[in-house]
Amino acid sequence: MKDESSGPSPIWEFLGLEVELISPGKAEGTMTVTEKHFSAAPRMHGGLVFVVFDTVMGRAVHSLVDSDIATIDLHQRFLRMVGPGLLRVTAEVFHPGRRVMQIRGEAYESRGKLAATATGSFIILGTPPHTDLPRA
Repeated sequence: MKDESSGPSPIWEFLGLEVELISPGKAEGTMTVTEKHFSAAPRMHGGLVFVVFDTVMGRAVHSLVDSDIATIDLHQRFLRMVGPGLLRVTAEVFHPGRRVMQIRGEAYESRGKLAATATGSFIILGTPPHTDLPRA
């Protein structure tokens, strides 16, 4: 199911990013990497991979809460370069705390090989959230 909760932002449009909610706490994003996404070398700029992780992870968290959220920590590890073609990023909340949710993600390059991993923490702003997942 396509995520229409907040509509695409300008960065989504620049990236050509589409995000789908897979199930509560899980999301997937896809985009086609082109030369406009490259750094000085012929590969996707690492900062843009970071933006995709942050966006897809945020959507996974938003699938569990109706409150505003903010990224408070995000670590990214590269395993191989991301060249032109399809990029697929998955994200899953693995620890849905009352105020801070822990999440992990994986990025796959066009040949389907794991290109990067990420872990992050998102804080829930405002009223404590309601979720169907058991709380830690």
